[in-house]
This record gives sequence, structure tokens and C-alpha cells, in this order.
Amino acid sequence: MTNSEFQAVVLAAGRGTRLPEVLGDAPKCLLPVGPFPLLWYPLNMLQQHNFSEVIVVVLEQEKLEIQLALENTPLKLKVDYATIPSDSDFGTADSLRYIYDKIKSDFLVVSCDIVSNVSLYPLINKFREHDAALALLLFKSGFESDVVMPGPKTKHKPERDVIGVHSATQRLAFLTAASDCEDTLNIQRHLLKNKGQLDVYSRLLDAHIYVLKKWVINYLHRKENISTFKGEFLTHLIKKQHAKRPAKAVQDTTSEVGLVTKLEDNVLHYVPHTALDQKITQTSLFNQSLSHVPYHGDVVRCYAVQAPKDAIGVRVNSTLSFLAINRKLASIWIELCGEAHPLIAAGALVKSTQTKDIIAADNAKLSEKTSLNYSVFGPNCVINPKNIVSNSLVMSNAIVEEGCNIDNCIVGHRAHVKKGSVLKNCIVGPNYVVDEGTKSQAMHLSNADQYMEIDIQ
Repeated sequence: MTNSEFQAVVLAAGRGTRLPEVLGDAPKCLLPVGPFPLLWYPLNMLQQHNFSEVIVVVLEQEKLEIQLALENTPLKLKVDYATIPSDSDFGTADSLRYIYDKIKSDFLVVSCDIVSNVSLYPLINKFREHDAALALLLFKSGFESDVVMPGPKTKHKPERDVIGVHSATQRLAFLTAASDCEDTLNIQRHLLKNKGQLDVYSRLLDAHIYVLKKWVINYLHRKENISTFKGEFLTHLIKKQHAKRPAKAVQDTTSEVGLVTKLEDNVLHYVPHTALDQKITQTSLFNQSLSHVPYHGDVVRCYAVQAPKDAIGVRVNSTLSFLAINRKLASIWIELCGEAHPLIAAGALVKSTQTKDIIAADNAKLSEKTSLNYSVFGPNCVINPKNIVSNSLVMSNAIVEEGCNIDNCIVGHRAHVKKGSVLKNCIVGPNYVVDEGTKSQAMHLSNADQYMEIDIQ
């Protein structure tokens, strides 16, 4: 696979609104996941699939910080940073529309928050085999189901989709948020008629890894009223699978402005389909699957490919999934990343001699006379002497002063725990200062509200 056949786009301009307990003003894509920032994982996955270049979409004001963070990681990819205005309210479809001029071929779109070891080749081969408009990847859900959040007790409501896939062909029939289905799911008759068995899933996770035809972004560029890719455009495109070509030929309408505008709004106007294409479809063994019933005449085709059940796949888009990947990372590291990348970054300064199963990112400073166990330490964090840290996550630029005991906690970005504090099962919010000698258990310590209740969606 080469960049001449597929371009790769990683969307990294998200503001992390579902991670307020830990994120603060830091870019979501730089959340510490083990020794590397979150964004490193999808980029490394693309590099493992022989991509040499990638477009990364970031907020303009965050570009320099992201660029510097990635320079300290073992990546050989050439990264083209596409910046969107920091004051914009762009959705994911808006971001793709904004970089329309950079897309020259069929392309992959990958979210910055995916951590996975899955092979993308079955997905790409399905896309090629059926000359699809779209192919997307599905994981089994539940990666974080056995992880308990620190802080006040709260009920976790997992984000779920309801996905319909024709089992014989892997053709994608529909994808909708479970929250939109209420108590019943209405399936349109045409999705069942003459199309074989339809499997409906509610425990699969959309990986936010998509392979798309070049013409799809041409069409998206026209649909300026669509802001989000998954919530709006993906649903729209799936429905367009049943669209039929207008009887009137293009050359018959070019002189009629109204008809031309209407034609350009039709998705089929963007699908390359010449007389030669039709002959190839009828005669080629490669495209034989395109002409058989029940898909004869379909021009827009969308497919869903399930990752193997033993594949690692988690979207780090909530505080719970963020905690879960860091808690489990040491046990899955070799399977996820191989032996080439150590769990203690080369730039980490670890002076403690009492450590067990710790992970440290670049420039983490872990002092002598400390006991550090089963914990993850983010970039530029400082753990002073005479501290005990167990089963915890200390995020980037956080400081823990002397004489503290931290057990089963998340210490947020730029948080400061002053000396003599004892914290158990707590979340310390970003930029929060824990007063000297504080003793807290099962609390969320936050600047917004010192004992704020956590809402995990």
C-alpha cells in the first residue's frame, strides 16, 4: 500500500469535551497514554501499514505544542499539519471540508483517539474488492467495562451504536446512535427485501477508521449544511446507497441552471461511472460482486468490517476509557506496539529504586526515596522524594510534593499536590492545587467545584 493509492488523514482538532475531569487546557490528542501522547498511536498504526506521509488536522493555536510533542517520539512519518481556526466551531465534516484541496486520491480518515493493533488490510481489501464508496471498521465494545473510576460513585452510561450489516456481504445497512432508538428500532422494509439476512448489533464500536473514495469528499464539499461526519454525513451517505441515477443525461441539463444545481446536489453526480465502467462491471471477474442480485445497479456502496475478536481496539474519548487504557497498557504493550518501544521513555528521569510495573513518558522526573507501583507518569510531571504512588495516573506537568501518599487516583494536567497530602480514590482536576496536608477519599477535587459530581457519558 502506498501514499499514491491512499492518503491518510488523522483528525486531531477535537476539544475533548467529554474529558473535563482531567484535560483542562491541554490538547486532547496529547493526553498521556503510557509513554506517548494519544496522537502517536494512530500515527504509529499508519506507519506500520507503510504510510510515509499523513495529514494531521489540528487547531491553529495547538499546532506548535503538538508538533514539539511528536518530535520526541519514534515516528518516521512526514506529517503535514493542516490547521483550522482555533475560534471555529468545526465539526468533523467541517474539518474534512476545510482540507478539501489537500485530498487528491482515495483516503483513510482516522480519529486521533484510537489505540489499536488491528490490521487495516482486510478493511482496505473490502473497499477495493467492491469498489466501495466507504468501508468502516468495527470493534467489540467493553474494553473499559471492568475498570472502576476513582472519585464519587457514578453510573457509567456507555456510548452505543445500533448497526445493521447484511451478513452475507458485509454491506452496511444503517448506523445510528442507540440513544436515538428509544424503546423500539424501526427498520425500513427495503433493507430486508431480497437482501438476505440482516444482523443488528448494539455491542460493536465504530472505530472511527474509514476508507473513502475521492469523490466522497467532493460531495461533502458541496453539502455545507452537514457539520459532523459520523452523526450526519455517514448516515446520509449510507442512505444514498439506494439512490438511482436520473434518466436525464448530464449534457441535457447543462443549459438549465436549475436542473444543473439539482443534479450537483445528487450524490450520483459525483460517482465516476462511464460507459467503459459499465462494460468492466459486466465482464470483469474482479467486479463480479457488483452486478449480482441484490446489488445490481447500486452505485454507492458502503461496507462494515469487524476486527478480529482478539484485536485490541479502544477509543479514548471519555475519562473512563482514558483511565482504562492506561491501567491495562503494561499488560498489552508487546501485543500493541511490539518490543521496539520501551515503557520507560528514553527522556524520563527515574531515580527511584522502588518501582514495579510503572510507565514513564518523556521528561517525567521520578525522584529517589519514592515507592512507585502500577502507575503511569505523564510527560514533564515531577514526583518529589518521600512519596508513595500506587495504581495511579499522574498526568503531564503535574507536581507531587514530598511526603504524599497517592492511591488509585488520577492527578490531572498541571495539578499540584502539596506536601503531606493523602489521597485515595480521588480525581484531582486540571490546574487544581491540593492544599498541604489534605486527606481526601473518593472525591473529585476541581477548580469548578471542589466536590464536583462526575458525569460520564
